[in-house]
Amino acid sequence: MLALANCIVTVQPGQPPLVTLTGEVNYESTDSIKEAIEGLLHDGLTRIAMDCSSVDFIDSSGIGTIIRWAQKLRAAGGELVLRSATQQTVHALQISGFADLLNIEHVYDSPRPERKPCVSGLWQQVKFSIPLPADKNGLIRQRVTELAESMPFSRYQIDDIRLAVGEAVSNAIRHGCNGGESDRLSVNCTGDEEKLVIRVRYPGDKFDPDAVPIPDPCNPREGGMGIYFMRASMDSVDYTFDETGTTVTMTKYIGARIKNNGN
Repeated sequence: MLALANCIVTVQPGQPPLVTLTGEVNYESTDSIKEAIEGLLHDGLTRIAMDCSSVDFIDSSGIGTIIRWAQKLRAAGGELVLRSATQQTVHALQISGFADLLNIEHVYDSPRPERKPCVSGLWQQVKFSIPLPADKNGLIRQRVTELAESMPFSRYQIDDIRLAVGEAVSNAIRHGCNGGESDRLSVNCTGDEEKLVIRVRYPGDKFDPDAVPIPDPCNPREGGMGIYFMRASMDSVDYTFDETGTTVTMTKYIGARIKNNGN
């Protein structure tokens, strides 16, 4: 059993061997997944099954790692089969355009909490900040998701929001800490009867979001796909910069999807 951060990777012998992922699959857990599959390849096993039914959350790094190893196994004459995957995992594969690269045998419909009643026309806000660096991604996603669940979003739209927030916070934690004790990440969410607007602010350097390459399905990266996933899952994503840091503003509309691919 291999464990790193919040992800547990378990390998069970069989025909084919089964790799089970449990917990949160993000950039911190990719080494454990690679180690498990490399060990099986070293033993000459090229057809591998993977069980993701116990994955609480998966981000672009986790998706990229799974796709890359699926392609390596295919090149070796084998296959990576997702024997069971959560709706969130499959939805992340679908919106990113990578679902067709995997054989998905079963989708596990994980239980969802009861939806809270939505009061039409109610303006809502959630605002907080945390110190950087900090392993608080799950907590931040939970707080934003609680607000989204009080609005009339579909379950897939809520998964979109969770994914985008996770990517934004992951980027902030990885790239927004300059080493100062006062470094903080701030989150400000406002919701109304039309949309949810999420602003994540952190002390990051200016960069060109449009210069970040779009992932190649034939050669997906294990990292660097966060902005692509954010844009794929939200209706608009905008970056602004000033002398104190970076702000990413993400918007999700209720009802019809209003997509702006130029952001």
